Amino acid sequence: MAQLPIGGLGIFLAVAEHGSLRRAAAALGVRPPTISYRLKALEDQLGATLLARTTRSVRLTEAGRALLMRAQPAMSELRLALEDARGAAGAGRGTLRITLPFVAYQLAIARKLAAFQRQHPEIELELSLNEAFVDIVAEGFHAGVRMGDHVHEDMIAIRLTPPLQEVFFAAPSYLAQHGRPRRPEDLLRHNCIRYRYIGSKAIAEWQFDGPDGIVSVDVKGGLIVNSTSAVVDAARNGLGISWLFRPNIRDELRARQLESVLDRYAIRRPGFFLYFPRENAQLRMLRSFIDFMKFRTPDDRNRRRARADPMSPRT
Repeated sequence: MAQLPIGGLGIFLAVAEHGSLRRAAAALGVRPPTISYRLKALEDQLGATLLARTTRSVRLTEAGRALLMRAQPAMSELRLALEDARGAAGAGRGTLRITLPFVAYQLAIARKLAAFQRQHPEIELELSLNEAFVDIVAEGFHAGVRMGDHVHEDMIAIRLTPPLQEVFFAAPSYLAQHGRPRRPEDLLRHNCIRYRYIGSKAIAEWQFDGPDGIVSVDVKGGLIVNSTSAVVDAARNGLGISWLFRPNIRDELRARQLESVLDRYAIRRPGFFLYFPRENAQLRMLRSFIDFMKFRTPDDRNRRRARADPMSPRT
């Protein structure tokens, strides 16, 4: 399909509107020879003369009148479409669609969600919980959340959590009855509560940071679940040993409902990042979400509070 001569059409319409090449050039902010050159290129491409020119006037030919009749409303629609696109990019309201795994929702989004919606009632947030890798562009999402080492290099990535330490854990009652594992291979003699990913249907690997690098142990057990909440509940009830990220069970550890094991072998992961294509970087709704949800160090938070306090000294 031949490329549409949009630039030439715009010049033709300006000449038709102003009735002169010179006035059209002034309106468009270009030199008259440029107008003449672009019109000649358009006529050559169409194989038709659009304007009859004399030293004093310009008038439309039959071909020019036919083109004007169809092109003028079409260009008006195109201008409206461009304005709509510009407005959508700058709009601070609408539906923001994000895909993320449930554990990322728990650790990065859930505790801030109510405050975000109070501050931004104009944004409708649609969260699609899915452990599977999703093509966010093809599926119509504005952004996704994944572990930092799983984000494609062509995406912009914003940190939502600090690095996350894995933790292996069980109830004190289970450990009192079955003993504490001292090495990863000891888990082969224990009942392990395993997690199955909802998207891929695969069972999560049990990996350990050993002296020779990352190793996996093919643990066994009598329970497989596809919910992190069920993992915690089953372990708390003494059904076996499992693993999650330490923030997932921070309250249970503090209350001594669960105890950690194999701490020296626990892997430190990069943490969760929000990622999106560069084309979405100027979307105001997304920028509002990033500003609210992105991870801040204590120093970052102190500087932000200082800027918000009109009585604070400026540095």
